[in-house]
Amino acid sequence: MVNPLIGFNVPNWAWDIIALILTFLFILILIRINDMLRKREIIPIFISRKVIHIFAGPIFLVCWLLFASDALSRYFAAVVPALFVFLFLAIGLGLIQNEEFVRTMSREGKARELLKGTLFYALVMVISSIFLWYAPVDFTYNPNFAIFIPTAFLIFGPLAGGDGFADLIGRRYGKHKFKIFAEKSVEGSLAMFFFSVIFTFGLLGIYWLIIDPIYASISILALIGPVFIVSAVTTIVEIFSPRHSDNILIPLAAIITIFALSWFGLYPYYIWHLFPLP
Repeated sequence: MVNPLIGFNVPNWAWDIIALILTFLFILILIRINDMLRKREIIPIFISRKVIHIFAGPIFLVCWLLFASDALSRYFAAVVPALFVFLFLAIGLGLIQNEEFVRTMSREGKARELLKGTLFYALVMVISSIFLWYAPVDFTYNPNFAIFIPTAFLIFGPLAGGDGFADLIGRRYGKHKFKIFAEKSVEGSLAMFFFSVIFTFGLLGIYWLIIDPIYASISILALIGPVFIVSAVTTIVEIFSPRHSDNILIPLAAIITIFALSWFGLYPYYIWHLFPLP
């Protein structure tokens, strides 16, 4: 958000490198703690994988606040998930061997699984950083803090919180099963909708409290409808999604829904900085 070392004549790009390293460390700490809990059998493998799914995206979005929000800050932030994209590709293609990492990140303990949903998740993080950064730039390439772009948060609420808890609740409490392309449950789908809303507003709340609490009271009213609509649409898409496709279909459904809402004037924000709405 700002360069805290500006008084020491440290340029924004240098601080962004520090923020990049910190963000990478936070994600790595999440993975390591989760891996430790799995090894000690405190949590089973399927929960271990979902914990990373639920918290990696939100932690990454919150870490955006560490960056200087200069014109290039979004690209420095995108480096973090891009590194994981290359790591998933290398392990999934057999170029690197890391059995512990595979056990933590995959559903069935197979390296090739990292080329599916896990890879898609990281790619969405990269794309969101570049195109859906929370502070747009104007034609002089200066950040415009008068406008806050919430689009990425409406995507990661359902993708991280919603989809993650849908699986956890569905496995544990899913008594009313049904199958279209993959087995789902009524309880899991209800959890998908509920936690999509909770995580979206939670992420938005963090930014609003830090950026402008007064602006938050106005913005939250305008976003109540879009958040509930996006959560409902992504829940329906999750119900119909084949196995391993959630991490690509959910964000795709979210962005299409946001475009539709914008078309009808129900989403009064820039969708992304390169293509502002009229």
